[in-house]
Order: sequence, then C-alpha cells, then structure tokens
Amino acid sequence: MADWLQQLWDAITAVSVPLLLLGLAFQAGQTMFVALAWRNILRYSYPEGGVRYRPVLAYYAGGVGINAVLPASAGTVAMIGLFRARIRGATVPGILGATVVQNIFFVVVSAVVYLWLFLGAAGSFDVEFEWFHDHPTATAVILIGGAVLIWIVGRILYTRFHSAWESAVEGGGILGNRRLFLIQVVGVEALSYICRMCVNATFMHAFGVPVSVQNVFLIVAASSISSTVALLPGAVGAQTALASVVLKGTAPTEVISAYTIGQAVITTAFNVTVGTILLAREIGWPATKAMFHRRRKGERNDPEAVAQSLDASR
Repeated sequence: MADWLQQLWDAITAVSVPLLLLGLAFQAGQTMFVALAWRNILRYSYPEGGVRYRPVLAYYAGGVGINAVLPASAGTVAMIGLFRARIRGATVPGILGATVVQNIFFVVVSAVVYLWLFLGAAGSFDVEFEWFHDHPTATAVILIGGAVLIWIVGRILYTRFHSAWESAVEGGGILGNRRLFLIQVVGVEALSYICRMCVNATFMHAFGVPVSVQNVFLIVAASSISSTVALLPGAVGAQTALASVVLKGTAPTEVISAYTIGQAVITTAFNVTVGTILLAREIGWPATKAMFHRRRKGERNDPEAVAQSLDASR
C-alpha cells in the first residue's frame, strides 16, 4: 500500500506545471460558465431580486466545494438555501424549478453520450423478452396495473404539490423565451462542457493517457456514472474503477489509476479552496465555517433551514 501511495504521489508531483495550470484554468472556466448560466436563469425569473453574477458565482462555487467533501449533496442544498435567502422574492420551489432548467442541457448531453456508448458496445441490443412472450396475460396485468399506479400517484402528487409546482414553474420562466434559453443557458453551458472536456484532455495528456475524442467522452461518462452511484463525496473509488474498465487496453492500469486519482485529487482541492474563498468573501468566514460545521453535524439538511439560518444572521 505504501509503495502504491508513493507511486501515486510521484505521478502527481511529476505533472508539468504549465499543464497543471492549464487544467486548473479550464476547471475555473467550467465553474464560471455554469455560474453565468445560473445567473441568467435566476435574473430572468426574479428581475427585481437583485441577482448579480459575483454572489451567484460564490454560492455555486461554494456548493461545489461543499459537495466535494461532504455527502448527501450538502453543497447543492446550501447553494439553494443561499439563493433563496439572498434573492428577493425567491422561494425554495422556485429555485428547484431553476435547478431543473439549469440541468436540462447536461441531462440531454449525458443521455446522448450514454446512448453513443451503448450503441457502440457489441451486443448491447441482443436482449430477449422470452418471459413476456410466454406469459401474455401476466404481461398485460403488469402493464395495466403499472399504468394505473402511475396515474394514481401522479394525481396525488399533483394535488399535494400544485402550489409548489406553480412556484417551480416561476423559477424556470426562461424556458418561455426560447431564444434567450438557447443563448444564455444552452450556449453558456455548452462552453462549460467544452471546458470540462479540456480539463480531462489536459490531465490525460499530463499523466500519459492517450488523448482522443472517444477516450475523453469515456472518462466523462465514467465520471458522471460514478458521481451518480457513489455514496461518498468525491466518488474517487468508483470513478477509478470505471475508468480502468472503459480505458482498458489504452494504457497500463497503474497509469489510468494514477490519472483518475490524480485529477480527482487536484480538481477537488481546487474546487474546495476556490469555493471556500469565494463563499467566505461573500457571506463571511464565520457563516461559511458554520455552514460546513452544520452540514457535518447533519442539522436539517434542507434549503429552507439554510435560508432561515442566513436570514437570522443578517
């Protein structure tokens, strides 16, 4: 174990400084473009809310930093609470609606990448539905019963959360202006996605992993999947395992492991440092420290609790 850690440390410290700075510059660009998209969404939904780029960048970067070290999407909860507390007229359902809008581009792109990988895998669609063919009555019962159950659950949710849904729609108001949505959200987030590609390509080159469009997309897909299934913050273990599978044969296993862990360690340290600094400049160090402490203690991990705490501290 000690030898492996020493090899990892040697691999990280051997990274070229210019490449390291270039990779971190792309990482910063990714954060700044996503924050700009957030600003555009929130400014459209709350034109009288005093939405400005610098606070939005601080809240988003701070949320990313918190997510890097704490589980249960604590950073996302904190970011939503900060938006709710600092934007006049904002509500938690409204910010959640804005979150849906902010994620549309990334969900679509991820789906396309997954589909591309799925179609490219040999035998992906060689699936046989023999059981359904041999049991038509049971199949019909399952389908009809499932449809009825979905309808009942949908009606209950609609009745219970109708007012919340109206607020959520308010937060996603920019969808009503297709031109602005495509330019100020999709276009900006596309730039952030390009930065993300460049981060991966830069660190792959720095660690000696062959750089190609397919390999970069494979790493992006592995990172997305590992972040989804991981139980702990950072998702380093899951990402390393998936990267070793998807990049098998392109480089030695130890090189792939050094790359994935090295990039994760470097970018995580960068996200935590930058996010903490920006958040502390915006809300003060005591409030920032209290936010990390509160999340670690597991105190009411919900956006409204964060917002109320910030309102009380004013």
